[in-house]
Amino acid sequence: MNRRNWLTNVLGGTALAVAAVSGAEVLAQPQGRRRQGERRTLKKYDNSRFYNADGSFNEKAAKDAYIELLRFHRYSLPDVVNDERFWIRDFGLGDFANVGMGGIFWLNDKEHGYFGHEIYLLPFQMIPEHAHVEAEGKPPKHEYWQVRHGSIYNFGKGGSKDDLSKLPVSLPKSQLDANAITAFSCVELKAGTGKGSEAAITGLNDYHFMMGGPEGAIVTEYASFHAGTGLRFQNSKGVNDNTKATK
Repeated sequence: MNRRNWLTNVLGGTALAVAAVSGAEVLAQPQGRRRQGERRTLKKYDNSRFYNADGSFNEKAAKDAYIELLRFHRYSLPDVVNDERFWIRDFGLGDFANVGMGGIFWLNDKEHGYFGHEIYLLPFQMIPEHAHVEAEGKPPKHEYWQVRHGSIYNFGKGGSKDDLSKLPVSLPKSQLDANAITAFSCVELKAGTGKGSEAAITGLNDYHFMMGGPEGAIVTEYASFHAGTGLRFQNSKGVNDNTKATK
């Protein structure tokens, strides 16, 4: 057997062995090297992907989309999608392609007052606008975000609906029609840009939200204790559907 055939057999066997491991482990494998000048894109789905014929939310389809996001960014934590703390929400709004999120609350320590969260957003997917108020004997939640992969459009207090044409991204029609957006001051944050990948909430009690960029986003959030009872959405449907996300 010559050297080329030997390498083919060995590497082929390795590839088969990798394919045989669990889906979570496969997620950790690189998705192939990019050719020079090659531009990868992450598909943006419409709502037909995420809702069943009866209109119910298809959480498995949503999870599969987040797996695509993690693979796209060669995410280094393959077991995340099998972690029982992984949660997905469309917040009862019926527009998951444009309004929803996935994430993991790594910890939420009421006694010592700190919180660790990871946020997953599909391309141009918006977290419903919300604010945090004093609750459970704790002050309003303070938040600081760091974009690890992709980019976000970070919206905070300021501006008005008259500024829509000046924004760097189009906001979901479902939320504009419901008058569920009041924060129109926008800063784009991109992974790998130092301080340009980080931002804090504009102020305690301020309404705010973020949207994933063209390649979606994986965002680390550092914050004080998260009290679910202190969460306020502009769109009231979001509150009652958020019980799992606030545990």
